[in-house]
Amino acid sequence: MARIFHRRKQPIVEAIGQTMVFLSFVGAVLYGGGWYPDGLLWQVTAKASAVSFLVLFVLVTSQTTNHLILLLALTASVLGDVLLALPGENSFLRGLLAFFVAHIFYVGLFIKNRLEFEDVSSTRIQISGLVIAAAGIGAFLLYQSNLDSMLIPVMAYTTVLTLMTVSALFSRFPIKLVGTGAVLFLISDSILGAQTFLDVNLGGSISVWVSYYLGQLFLALGVMLYDERPTHFGGYRFD
Repeated sequence: MARIFHRRKQPIVEAIGQTMVFLSFVGAVLYGGGWYPDGLLWQVTAKASAVSFLVLFVLVTSQTTNHLILLLALTASVLGDVLLALPGENSFLRGLLAFFVAHIFYVGLFIKNRLEFEDVSSTRIQISGLVIAAAGIGAFLLYQSNLDSMLIPVMAYTTVLTLMTVSALFSRFPIKLVGTGAVLFLISDSILGAQTFLDVNLGGSISVWVSYYLGQLFLALGVMLYDERPTHFGGYRFD
């Protein structure tokens, strides 16, 4: 079995970690396809299972402080998944708050691992510019949609989501995984916001779920597989 971490771990730990990632993917497919028994409990369990198994993956194979922060971000995300799936007048707002906390952890993680200014490539700058421009347009459209009491929470969430995406692009983590994951997370929430507040159909719930799950998966793998040592030997590198 190929070793996926730069510090040698026992084969059983490697096997458990890889199994958790596999089960996470299975959970995401089952929820996305609606292949679970009827009932709210099964729906919530299926939805939460995808990122919950990523939490277990990080918990079992954690090696650094970065991994601990990632664990907190993913745990807050699971809470957000559960709250958004529950019925109730305030479920959406509570779910939004949980994901707001998750993004705060992500921002802290990426700022902690920020690139030196001279190491920032033009590609990262250009993508970040597009992200900020898109977020600005989205915020303007949402503002025009008469959000009423949701205006401040939605604008605050849009701000922290944009900050998370840009900070991920400017972090030392591999852009092909973490950068892509952050952008996918942004796309998922943008689609959800458009469908919820602007009454625009952009692929329904499946487009939200697929982009969200892949975003979380890429973020988790990008952080967990990143080789923090100064050399390029002994770990997976994606950049």
